[in-house]
Amino acid sequence: MGGERSIFIITDFGDSPYTGILRSVIKGINPDVEIIDIDNSVPSYSVLAGAYVVYNTYKWTPRGSVILTVVDPGVGGSREAVIVEAGDYVFVGPNNGVLYPAIAAEGFRRGISILPERVSVIAAKYFRGKLESGKWTVSSTFHGRDVFAPAASLYALGVEMGKLGTPIGFEDLRRTIIDQVERVPEGYRLKVVYIDKFGNVALSSKAGLIPIRHWREVTVATSNSSFRAVVGRKFSDVPPGGLLLYVNSFGFLELAVNMGSAAKKLGVSIGDRIVISPV
Repeated sequence: MGGERSIFIITDFGDSPYTGILRSVIKGINPDVEIIDIDNSVPSYSVLAGAYVVYNTYKWTPRGSVILTVVDPGVGGSREAVIVEAGDYVFVGPNNGVLYPAIAAEGFRRGISILPERVSVIAAKYFRGKLESGKWTVSSTFHGRDVFAPAASLYALGVEMGKLGTPIGFEDLRRTIIDQVERVPEGYRLKVVYIDKFGNVALSSKAGLIPIRHWREVTVATSNSSFRAVVGRKFSDVPPGGLLLYVNSFGFLELAVNMGSAAKKLGVSIGDRIVISPV
């Protein structure tokens, strides 16, 4: 099934040449592979937001897909590059926690720590682009192009994973937790795990961890202010400009402003903590 696998891309590269280069490298090695961009607008350097995106999107791809994720603020440092087979999917990216929630959910089967020198030798044999001196060079700052994309492409082409690196176990993966709730005297302390383009603020609680179905209104306390929010199901449950607490389409608690930005209204960023209290 190797050559039939599709590659789905998640990065923080934004509107830049870097995503196009990833796609070009993949196609240069494996011309027949299908590539689909899931999200290239993950907030820069945010492993937490990247982990949220990977966890909530991979399951919408076909089983057997390769999920290539490059949210890599530690590029060129001591962090490993990994390929992990988990459940029905394959995850390729930095071992910095961005892949952990999805892998934990699917169930780790086997994985490797990618050896760039091995990837470079094999990639050079398949690549149809132009290589200086006929060698694949690995830079210190663009492992997306030089390590992750070729590794994902070679795997999708059917190259045995063991040829690209050395074995690792589930315990070797760096952890990022996207669903955590702390009970405090005032209510429930949560973390902002993601903010989308509309300014909707996703929180670190899945539906059911907090009993919001019994509440009609809540107080939302940030580090600087407090706000009143209606507990509802859809944006129109509050008037334009109103603040709403609801369960989003991924099953996480989220704060939104109808026809506006909750992030701006609340003055919060990814990683900030807030306290939700029933009124």
